Amino acid sequence: MADNRTKITRAAIKDGMLDLMAKTPFQFITVAALCREAGVGRATFYTHYTGLMDVIDELADDAIQAAERTGTGSYQAVSALAGTMRESEDARELEKHMNMLPLCQRVADHPRYHVLFRDDFVSEYIIMRVFRSERPEAVAFLMGQCGLTEEVAEKMFLFCVMGAHAVNRSLGWEKNDVWYEVQKALLTYLDGGNEALMQQNRKRKNK
Repeated sequence: MADNRTKITRAAIKDGMLDLMAKTPFQFITVAALCREAGVGRATFYTHYTGLMDVIDELADDAIQAAERTGTGSYQAVSALAGTMRESEDARELEKHMNMLPLCQRVADHPRYHVLFRDDFVSEYIIMRVFRSERPEAVAFLMGQCGLTEEVAEKMFLFCVMGAHAVNRSLGWEKNDVWYEVQKALLTYLDGGNEALMQQNRKRKNK
């Protein structure tokens, strides 16, 4: 029973945070305002969280987990998708393969979490959490496929994640016709770059 009450209370606090962020930038939200919105006392809030960023952390994890459930979880799949889109003439072909997009592109898809990504501070904070969680697999993939050092692979992955974030933010996180055209162009661009790096790696090995 206690665990159930805990879940209900934490859910109310997280819902309160999302409701507040729909009308107030995160930097102006206070614990007092969140408690009023969630219908809980300050003592209850501090029983569950040490501060507002703890709530954001939990919401970020919820958003990431929701996105992970809809994806392939494979950077090999992302590479295959880039090749597919490079050959396609129709940007909307991407609609058939949305589950193959990397997590940084899918993390804002769930309507419940849209409000988080309209706040510049919170969206960048979440994207950096995505970067850290995906870094081991992505870096290993880039090192293996392209022959990059760990440091260079990490910086290349950071470029991809933060670049995708900047593009999505500039488009208001809406997947409209422009978004599909941009994604096709970017995937084609990245596929060509990856191919060039792989060829360079093969030449290096054959010397």
